[in-house]
Amino acid sequence: MKKIPTTLVTQTELRRRLCAEAKRRSGLVLPYAPLEIYVDPSNICDLRCTFCPQSNWGSRERGFMSMDLYRRILDEVAILKPKQLKLFGFGESLLHRQLIEMITLAEQRGISVIIHTNAKRLNEEMAHKLLASNLSELCFSFDTADRELYNRMRIRSDFDLVLENIHRFLRIKKEKGLTKPKIFLQEIVPFGPGLLCENTPAYRQLFEGFDVHLDVRFLHSFAGGSNESSFPSLNLTGTSPCHEIYHRLVITFDGKVHACCLDPEGHNIIGDLQQGDTITSSWNSPAMQRLRYLTNAGRMADILPCNQCHMLHRPQKKSRRFFRKIPAALLWWWYTKDLAPPTIPSP
Repeated sequence: MKKIPTTLVTQTELRRRLCAEAKRRSGLVLPYAPLEIYVDPSNICDLRCTFCPQSNWGSRERGFMSMDLYRRILDEVAILKPKQLKLFGFGESLLHRQLIEMITLAEQRGISVIIHTNAKRLNEEMAHKLLASNLSELCFSFDTADRELYNRMRIRSDFDLVLENIHRFLRIKKEKGLTKPKIFLQEIVPFGPGLLCENTPAYRQLFEGFDVHLDVRFLHSFAGGSNESSFPSLNLTGTSPCHEIYHRLVITFDGKVHACCLDPEGHNIIGDLQQGDTITSSWNSPAMQRLRYLTNAGRMADILPCNQCHMLHRPQKKSRRFFRKIPAALLWWWYTKDLAPPTIPSP
């Protein structure tokens, strides 16, 4: 009898190839484990950034994840073997009083952990604790070298305070001679036709001489969930299938499993770990299959927040790598031949 998979493919290269084939053929039931798993220690934040849903929060309850729930999540994450455990989501991770214990528990089990932080609370004591936790990667959400723009967008933060916090952390790491965590800094640049997504010279200069990796992203609207006035209007130049629901899922503080990291309100809940679901069952739940089906079909008009997502309204790229598709197609057949047909959603 064919069935929904209860054991998912976790080998890195197989998973990558199966993911590519799933997107190519618009698969609904996936035989591989998610490549990325977000575990959000808390959806509470100390800032109200204009480009973030925290500035436009709705009715979603706020709170902190219990250590009992976190340990149960780690048990399954250790089996699913994502490339990284992303220990952040819709809030500020440093607000969780047991964050260091969370990092240490995961790293001790061979799970590579990355966190994002706005660094407002990264005082000297917290810097030493993070450096002692064996954290694999740390990304600072420090958006711009423009002090005035930073302070306008990052409401409740302070450019000079945060910059000093980051510089102090980098100095301490260097003095200790540590290689971990790997440090990323993320700049945000405005989106516009013909604009390049690259770090500005002023931003590079701020961190010259430090062992850091500079990242850059275009400003986006968090699927319509922000209050930033400088966003371009949604330009319906095309409709792309959503690739995020083939890569990742998000577990919030209360055990709810969100399909997307741009959905803090939980419009698309695909599982609940407090009600007997698992990460594995949520990954191919009827709710997740329905979301894959509707976004692949371009039927997003009534789906929040997908109908406001800039990432879906863009021309779809076509791959010309025909011969690379053949091995992936064979792998897909082998790993899905015994699976049950997808749950076809109601209109």
